[in-house]
Amino acid sequence: MGQRRTNRNVFGLRNRFRRGWRITKLGIHVVKADPELIIYVLFSAIMSILSFGLILTFTGGIGFVFGNDEGLESGAAVGTFVSYFVVSIITVFWNAAIVASAYERLTTGRNPSFFYGINQAMKCLPQIFAWGLVSGTVGVIIGFFEGMASSDNIIVAIIGRIIAELIRFAWWMTTFFVVPMIVLEKSGVFESMEKSPKLFAKTWGENIVASAGTGIINFIVILTIIVICLPLFVFGEIGAALAFILIVIGIAISSLFFTACDAVNKASMYYYAKTGEEVPLAQKYGLDTY
Repeated sequence: MGQRRTNRNVFGLRNRFRRGWRITKLGIHVVKADPELIIYVLFSAIMSILSFGLILTFTGGIGFVFGNDEGLESGAAVGTFVSYFVVSIITVFWNAAIVASAYERLTTGRNPSFFYGINQAMKCLPQIFAWGLVSGTVGVIIGFFEGMASSDNIIVAIIGRIIAELIRFAWWMTTFFVVPMIVLEKSGVFESMEKSPKLFAKTWGENIVASAGTGIINFIVILTIIVICLPLFVFGEIGAALAFILIVIGIAISSLFFTACDAVNKASMYYYAKTGEEVPLAQKYGLDTY
C-alpha cells in the first residue's frame, strides 16, 4: 500500500512538471503570435524608470531647497519610498493588461486588439491601485532587509538576506493569482489575497516549473547572445562598442519577451487552477495533453 502511494505521488509530481513545461512552451508560442504583449512590458519598464527618476529628482530637489545636503539626502529617501508605490502600481497595471489579453487569446483563440488589455485593466483601476499600494509596502519591507544584507556585519548581512528571500518567496506563493483574479473576475484585493493561496496549492508544481523554465530559457538566450558577440572584441574599440550595444539590445529584447511569457503562463495556469483543464488554445499547438 505504501509503495503504491509513493508511486502515485511520484507519477503525480511528474505530471505536474510536464504540465509546467507545456505551459512554458505555450507561453512562448502566444508571445510569438502576439508580439504586442511585449509592448505592454516595454511601456511598463519605460513608465517605471521615468516615474522613479522624476520622483527622486522632485523630492531630492525639494529637500535641497529646504535643507541643503541633509535635506537632499532626506528628500532622496522620501523619493525612494514613494517610488516603490508608484512603480508597483504601474507594474500591476501593465501585468493586468497582459493577463487580460493573454487570457482572451488562450480561451477564445481570438487575437485581441492592443487596447483590449488596457481597457480591461482600466475597468478595475481602483483594485489595481490598492494592490499596487499593498505590493509596494511589501517591497519597502523587503528593501529594508536587503539593506541589512549590505551591512559590514556579516551576521546581520546574512540574516537580512535570508529574511528578504523568505519574504519574497512567501509573497510570490501566496499572491501568485491576485492579479488574474482582479482583472479577470473583478475581485477585490482582500478577496483575491484570500483565494490566491488556495489556487496556488492546486498548481504549485506547474507554477514552479513554468517560472523556472522561463527564467532558464531567458538565461540561455542571453548567454548565447554574449557568446555570439564576443568575437567582435578582437576588432578593437569599434568592435567592443558594437558588441556592447548588441549585447545590451539583445538582453533587453530577451528580458521583455520572457517577462511577457511569464505573464501569459500565469493566465494559462489560472485557467487550469479554476477548471482543472488545459486552455483551449493548447490544442492548436498540440499541448493539450495534461
